[in-house]
Amino acid sequence: MTDPLRREVLRVFKKLHRTRLNTFEGDEYALQVLRDKINNEYRKYKNVTNQAAIEELNKFAQEVEHEVRTTVIQAIETEPGKVALRLTSDVLVDNVPYKDQKNNKSGNKSKD
Repeated sequence: MTDPLRREVLRVFKKLHRTRLNTFEGDEYALQVLRDKINNEYRKYKNVTNQAAIEELNKFAQEVEHEVRTTVIQAIETEPGKVALRLTSDVLVDNVPYKDQKNNKSGNKSKD
């Protein structure tokens, strides 16, 4: 593995762990399960030498990190039957109202 590619793989590995820590803060069980899963997946592919395959695996890891960071929310049971949601600022970024841009920018349907 070339040095720049190795640095990129390590950068994504660390980013996955930072995202795990941020997303599941305070949930020791989830933190441990995800830590083991990330480490096991990286160990499983540690002997891959094909540069194209490594780049593809790294791209997949980046996509996983993005999904966890932007779509996973933490629900904490505060009382029986009641939960508090812990949202990160990244979860709310893509949460915008849908506007049909094909028909009309103002939201009204155009006459065809």
